[in-house]
Amino acid sequence: MLITKPLKKNDVVTVKLITGEEILGRFEGEDEDGLHISRASVVAANPEGGLGLVPWMMSSAPERITINKTTVVTYSPTVDQIADKFTEATSSIQIVK
Repeated sequence: MLITKPLKKNDVVTVKLITGEEILGRFEGEDEDGLHISRASVVAANPEGGLGLVPWMMSSAPERITINKTTVVTYSPTVDQIADKFTEATSSIQIVK
């Protein structure tokens, strides 16, 4: 049996919405109705042909959002390579490997 550990505060999480959007952010917690995410971002192509992160809500860029669970298909921890890039892009932390 595969056992998955529960998400902890500040884990980088990927959320897939019923619209098809995929949001990355820091997991702040959840309640019955919503997921609480900070620094919500989406992956977007950049002019050089690579990928980058942009704020999910560009016109307001709130520090913390709540996503209604009725709009969520699934959510899980983000793969390490992308989570590390998210951490570097959204903080002053540089990941050393």
